[in-house]
Amino acid sequence: MEKVIRLRSGRQGKLRPGHPWVYKNQFLKISPTIKPGDLISVQTSNGKFVGRGYYNPRSEISVRLLTFNDEPLDQIFFNNRIKQAFDRRNPLFSVTNAFRAVFSEADGLPGLIIDIYHNTVVFQVLTLGMDRFKNLILKSIENILKPSFVYEKSVSPFRKVEGLKDSAMWWGSSGEPIIEIFEGKAKFFVDIVNGHKTGFYLDQRKSRLALENFSNGKKVLDLFSYTGGFSVHAGLYGAKYVRSVDIKEEWLELGRKNAILNGVSRKIEFVRGDVFRVLKDISDSNEKFDLVIIDPPSFLKKKESLETASKGYKELNYLGMNILNEGGILATFSCSNKMPNEVFSKTVEEAALIAGKKFTILKRCHQAEDHPIVRSIPETEYLKGYFLKVSTVIHNVGQA
Repeated sequence: MEKVIRLRSGRQGKLRPGHPWVYKNQFLKISPTIKPGDLISVQTSNGKFVGRGYYNPRSEISVRLLTFNDEPLDQIFFNNRIKQAFDRRNPLFSVTNAFRAVFSEADGLPGLIIDIYHNTVVFQVLTLGMDRFKNLILKSIENILKPSFVYEKSVSPFRKVEGLKDSAMWWGSSGEPIIEIFEGKAKFFVDIVNGHKTGFYLDQRKSRLALENFSNGKKVLDLFSYTGGFSVHAGLYGAKYVRSVDIKEEWLELGRKNAILNGVSRKIEFVRGDVFRVLKDISDSNEKFDLVIIDPPSFLKKKESLETASKGYKELNYLGMNILNEGGILATFSCSNKMPNEVFSKTVEEAALIAGKKFTILKRCHQAEDHPIVRSIPETEYLKGYFLKVSTVIHNVGQA
């Protein structure tokens, strides 16, 4: 017999339309027979079906719904969901052979990430309930995506919250840990085993490709450069010089290999260092750049640190603006869904005010289309950024 959770009556139990999360304070009562990770149905207080998903009391989001239809969560369900998500990404094959095939809640599969890198699938299972479906997921990957190799990289702090240990392993034959992909004109080596996320920042594809309009003839500074994604594109799009800065030598070394792979190694200097320190040193030396790219990791893990994170973003943007040539371009980003668009925008504006600068927005940036934004699930929108043309504020002094 299926396990059931009923919601409170009235506003307390009302779910956001189209949103798959149910919080523990919305429950009427929980049966002691329902265990963490169990498949459950959610009903209204008077017994009307709401949706079907999985339960875990360890998380504040205690139920994540996979469907609002009264249907079984079986192999056919997972085949259909993954096929629908994959089919929506088919147009990307003309641009790249590396993209996100399943983006968790945005594709109706909360707790599941599936990325494709050429002939290899890398997947992440982030929740206990989704972990119970792993065998079905693996069969769907084989049936629908038909990769040569499958690597699980379920490594995340979220798993600890869910009561899970990290899991990183090849399923079936072992593939190569470093895979070559293409993105527009560029080619990259991606380390799917040791790299950040599943190996590459797939969500920044559109911003990297946008460098075609901003790089030609420019002196470029790429901060938090990881393995040189922005740097290589800038070099290919005509930059005369690129300085690529990251704190980890292993990422810089892979960046050097990527520069060689694309024939732009003579244009790109890879520098190891703390970005804040590097920016201050550049400012002290009065060196200037035509294009500064600031794409930091998330400074914001919890809402309580919003003020602290804003200070960090403000300082970065202030320092970045100060080392631009007059009329130079600042490309600045935030990848936290806990940093609201309006707060990030205000942070950049305040940085400009302190620096005595003004700017024109040349381009607004969002995550690439394989990370779809679902309006009924605002948490699916997290990446935001701008390309800004920055100039000095001139104060007119009236004559006596």
